[in-house]
Amino acid sequence: MTSETRDGRSGDGLRPDPRQDGGRSALMAALALSAVSAVLLVLGSVVPVVENAERGFSGVGMTVVLAALPLVVAAVFAARGRAGVAVGVLVGVAALAPGRAVLDLQFAADPSRALRPDLYLPADLQAHSPSTGLWLLLAGHAVAFVAGALAIRARGGSAAGDPVFAGEAGDEDGATSGVQHDRSTRRLAAVVGLAVVAAIGLLMQPFASENVYLLAQNAFEGPIVAMAGYLLIAAALPLAAAIAVSSGEGDGAGGAAGVPRGVLHGLAVAGAAVAVPAVVAGVVVDSARVDTGPFVALAGLLGLVVVGALPATTSDASDVSTSSGADKDRDGGAAVQLPGGVRLLVTTGALAVGTGALAVVGALTPQLETQAAIAPPESPARWTLLTAGLVVGAIGVAVVVDAVSTRRAAAVLRPVLSVAWVSVLVAGTAVLDTAVTATGSAGGLASAGPGVVWTWIAMLLAAVTAVCSVVAGAVERDAAEENAEENAGNAEDDARNTEDADGRAADGEATGPAPVLLGAVALAGVLAVAAFALPVLTASGYAAAGLVSRFGTPSWGLLAGVLVVLGALALVPWSRPRSAVGALVGVGVVLALHAAAFPLTRGQLDDAAAGGGFWLAFAALIAVVVSAMIAALGAPARAKDQGAARR
Repeated sequence: MTSETRDGRSGDGLRPDPRQDGGRSALMAALALSAVSAVLLVLGSVVPVVENAERGFSGVGMTVVLAALPLVVAAVFAARGRAGVAVGVLVGVAALAPGRAVLDLQFAADPSRALRPDLYLPADLQAHSPSTGLWLLLAGHAVAFVAGALAIRARGGSAAGDPVFAGEAGDEDGATSGVQHDRSTRRLAAVVGLAVVAAIGLLMQPFASENVYLLAQNAFEGPIVAMAGYLLIAAALPLAAAIAVSSGEGDGAGGAAGVPRGVLHGLAVAGAAVAVPAVVAGVVVDSARVDTGPFVALAGLLGLVVVGALPATTSDASDVSTSSGADKDRDGGAAVQLPGGVRLLVTTGALAVGTGALAVVGALTPQLETQAAIAPPESPARWTLLTAGLVVGAIGVAVVVDAVSTRRAAAVLRPVLSVAWVSVLVAGTAVLDTAVTATGSAGGLASAGPGVVWTWIAMLLAAVTAVCSVVAGAVERDAAEENAEENAGNAEDDARNTEDADGRAADGEATGPAPVLLGAVALAGVLAVAAFALPVLTASGYAAAGLVSRFGTPSWGLLAGVLVVLGALALVPWSRPRSAVGALVGVGVVLALHAAAFPLTRGQLDDAAAGGGFWLAFAALIAVVVSAMIAALGAPARAKDQGAARR
């Protein structure tokens, strides 16, 4: 056996490890691409983004700082020997790059609705074509995304002894410091909470405007392309932060704990590139004034920087012992809960309760306000949002109650919530369509009411709930795998007695999917896609938005519903029985609420009748029920097969 030296050669001085040079080279290449991205973004701000247009102010200096900041931060960390943090910075910037690119695409769709006075200040109603600057901006975002992907490869492909990731030069994130990634749910909750605050700020109105050509609106009142960009950024912030904090590990290779920290720094830097121009525009442009949205975003982003700068610690030993002891007392065997698992379930349930409450408030408060004597119109979909909020809130209450008591139903309730949350998005986007349409065509007589704010906060909190539920599922799977490994060497009778005692006999390791279950799930998926593609009701003079025709604001919710439902159905055949049943129940909840839009809405529309989507949703619901019965009835057979396999 040979030992590795600092120059990458083995102890005999003859053979270098090629992986060491690979990790260093990939990181250097990622930094070089980050420099290219910065240059492209600066050029994109200098060259006009639309033809024959003027800027509200010269923001070249601001753009240079914001474009170069990711490179500078990553390079400084790399130069100090903290390559893991440098990798994380590039990954965090890459996480927001797609959303920023879509946001800039608004210049191609309709430049007058793009809220970037530093790049273009509309002064007329003429249609301006996109120019070279826009394509340079898009290229800069694309290169930033590639740099992040290459940075991940640099970390994953490096050798354990690679000096560039070995935590040298005083890197407290490396193996020499012994500092590991903090798996505490308190840290996860803080990071997700701060990311949500930042996302909410970015979705708010960036600045106020008195210019009739510069319509300052929040994300949901603005055009579809810009709204899609803001939503991608808002969703990526808590999702990337949660994944980074929950998946990073300190190890002997060193530097791994620095990647989550770097991701938080990268998210903050990239988010600031969206918020800062709005603040500067509110100060510099004569017809604009600052608003609270960007400051809320910057406060959340600053919080991410602070959390990323704090030293990570290992999980609290008292939590480990307490959790293990509780599980042993309950199950009479080895612990099956990872540290913080109960608190994570409680947090997930509490977020679901908050989501439901905000959805109810959004449904009951006015979506529009008018200065005229006429009453503003109300969204026909508000009762669907109210119902979805009550259902998601009820599931959240059940998750919390089960988590603090028996924890016997967590394997079913959590998957239900992992799917049912999307019903708030489906109903919420339908409600917001009224405000988007009215504020865009009422000649300034109508403005967004408080219901708009509560609704989109509920939608964002629903997405955060989904992230926490997925993380809780990962904890649950790790616990189940550890428990299965500990029980693998036990006698069959002892294993059966243990499973009967704690109710896990029907929730053993998943085996190959049964053909009949595959067929039922496939049928449910086809029917679900058709149900979301067709309208659930028809009425004279009313054309519902859909996935195929009249693509509008509600279509984004329908698309999210389809993707979540199909994703859940795809996992069902390979999931443990209880998890499979829970996921199918969640799919059934989404389909039932989608179909319920017809009876909840028909009283507000003349000559309303059930559309094809209603009947297809009903048929898909039947297929889901059959699939759940097959998955549940197949559980004892799976447990029996596992017992035979252990013999």
